[in-house]
Amino acid sequence: MSRIDLEVRNEATGFMISSRGLCGHDFSKIEGGDEAWLAATRDGVILPIELAQDEPFLIRVLVNEPLSAQEDAEWIGRSSHRLRIPDGKLEITGGGSEFLWDDDSDEYTQTLDIPPGDYLAELYTFLQGVNGIYTFDQSGDPEPLGAYFRRTRPRVPLPLWLRNECCADPDIDPGHSAEWKHGEFDFETDQPPFLSFLLRLSPFHEEPAAVRLEEGWVAAGQGARRPAKCPLGIVAEPRPAVDAP
Repeated sequence: MSRIDLEVRNEATGFMISSRGLCGHDFSKIEGGDEAWLAATRDGVILPIELAQDEPFLIRVLVNEPLSAQEDAEWIGRSSHRLRIPDGKLEITGGGSEFLWDDDSDEYTQTLDIPPGDYLAELYTFLQGVNGIYTFDQSGDPEPLGAYFRRTRPRVPLPLWLRNECCADPDIDPGHSAEWKHGEFDFETDQPPFLSFLLRLSPFHEEPAAVRLEEGWVAAGQGARRPAKCPLGIVAEPRPAVDAP
């Protein structure tokens, strides 16, 4: 396995990346944000990621592979971390610390077999995902999303995901806000399954720069940028989520 898309069930404002064995740690005695939690995060035992809202998401995992041209062109946020997977069992879990040791959490967890070892874990955020709009707003560029799309994609019709965003906030499409004020959301038309995140794993050589934590969680919106062209979205081909027992 070098490249795979995962659908992660989630009902929390965060998710966890770790090894199944948690490097021998007992998280039933560790609370989010306490010193033991922070130490585990610094040491690469856990990677707790803040989410802008509580919804499921799609994440692509690359192992020892470069980003594709589209992946590299469309990411809007990035952070780098150490991640220890000594047992070769990578787990991505929707939820908080209680899911790290609760055997009833299987329905929220996806597990991949990868070569054991220490990894540099680069987490990329995409515009159409759960953290997308929040990360977009952190770039420091004041150009509204609708104007950015129209300027950089002048002959491309507004996609459904963007039309719904404009209905939610007409001011993001200046010059067209009046039409959106009377527009209707379209949640009936099927959209392709877009990636929220990409996790790229490569051999660990040196400690990456420290990231900003909020109560022990890697804060959303870090490493934000505006690509030259507004991202159209990366379509996922997810492996189904694990069925609940």
